[in-house]
Amino acid sequence: MPVPVPHFVAPAHREQATGRGSAVAVRRTGTGELAEGRLLFPLLAGRGPHQARTEVMAQALRATLTEAVADLATVRVEARSDRAVIAVRTFTADFAAACARIRECLQDGVPHEDRVVRAAAERVAGRLSTAAPAPTLLARTRFLAAVFGPHPYGQAATAADARAVTGPDTAALLHSAPAARRHGIAVGPGPAEELLTQAAALLPHPTPPTTARDRPGPPVPVPAAARRGDVTVVHPATPQSLLRLGALLPGRGHHDYPALQLAVLMLGGYYASRLTRVLREREGLAYAPRAVLDPLGPNAVLTVEADVRHDGAVRALTLIAQEMNRLAAGAFTAQELRNAQNYAVGCMAMACSSRSGLASTYAAVLVGNLPATWPAGYEDRLRALDAGDVARAAAAHLAPDALSTVAIAPAWTPGLPPPAPHPT
Repeated sequence: MPVPVPHFVAPAHREQATGRGSAVAVRRTGTGELAEGRLLFPLLAGRGPHQARTEVMAQALRATLTEAVADLATVRVEARSDRAVIAVRTFTADFAAACARIRECLQDGVPHEDRVVRAAAERVAGRLSTAAPAPTLLARTRFLAAVFGPHPYGQAATAADARAVTGPDTAALLHSAPAARRHGIAVGPGPAEELLTQAAALLPHPTPPTTARDRPGPPVPVPAAARRGDVTVVHPATPQSLLRLGALLPGRGHHDYPALQLAVLMLGGYYASRLTRVLREREGLAYAPRAVLDPLGPNAVLTVEADVRHDGAVRALTLIAQEMNRLAAGAFTAQELRNAQNYAVGCMAMACSSRSGLASTYAAVLVGNLPATWPAGYEDRLRALDAGDVARAAAAHLAPDALSTVAIAPAWTPGLPPPAPHPT
């Protein structure tokens, strides 16, 4: 029986620009009377401990917004280096009231009050202290430092940094991007005009800093794609070698991104990918190797991960490089390319099959400063690519020599990146 070919059709949406940002509404019918909202704040990194400020700000938002709408809705807060996203889910009859409470809480500055920020900072500091010895966290922090260098995105949050965060710090971060770049998103079964009004109701009025001290400094530009350096961190307590390879690549708005997405999928983006077949099934070196292309603002971070037997770490690095070179040379079949296209289209269709996934998809697109119409041509852009397009993009952006490599290993052996001691 032939396998069905997945298709993705983006839903219609409505947009409205306001002085507080832009509103996007998507009418989605179905069983139940639930509505989903997203309030998106792009975050611009300034000087100082950006990651610690982001984590403390997110914790403070969770605490205050959950209290503000506890009897009406469920609220989640996702914070990453480039964004803060407030998610709200409730019954359609309560959606407008929940949006109003969120807006009022933000406009009143409740998440930035001293008592709130101090409590959030202590919780974040405790979590960071507990997680500090974990080899996987060490691998992640050293990998980001290798990819971003001295940029704030590459500086890991520490407990000391978290405890030093103040209310003016979190307020300046949340409002660091211009109000025009904020977005309120509503997805539900109601009339489109009503949803658009509710999406706009999520957007708070801009709150300029009250003093010169509270004004954020100029944002630090994200560095251009460049190799930052390789390192092996000797960590005797880890039972295997944790390999992380990656680089900063073009984001969703770049013409090479669709081809890069397919190349990364073929490399290690799903179970039938090359890294699984080679490192797991053929060589028995790693259980779940993977490759991910993660959009971050206007860019994307490529991460190749493999946790391997220590005696096979050098062999694994060699095999990863070989598979990347084969992709750049176009050494893949037409069926392999179709599988990647089908997988990407199917994932987008599944992500947008629920109200929650649809709202999150639009938030992820908008944070990259792309138009809300971007999903509409998603499948067409992928299906139009041929093997030559993918090979050219892989050769331009996925060369092994251009990637930074970090290994967390119980001991250093020849063939691994230069060694460094485990930080105390």
